[in-house]
Amino acid sequence: MEQDREYRDALRMGLRRAGLHWLRAGYEVVAGVGALLTEVVEARKRPDGEDPGSDDDRPIRIELD
Repeated sequence: MEQDREYRDALRMGLRRAGLHWLRAGYEVVAGVGALLTEVVEARKRPDGEDPGSDDDRPIRIELD
């Protein structure tokens, strides 16, 4: 009886952890699709021949005194 309870508890904890991993993986898939769609939309906005990694996209360093 005690062994059955330990088995059920271990199974329950394993399923819970597996479920969390599935949720995280699903979130990553959705984030990846979102990033892909963002790039496609941005590419359609750019004029032909413009480099997507141009200097305009780089951060500007501002020196403070």
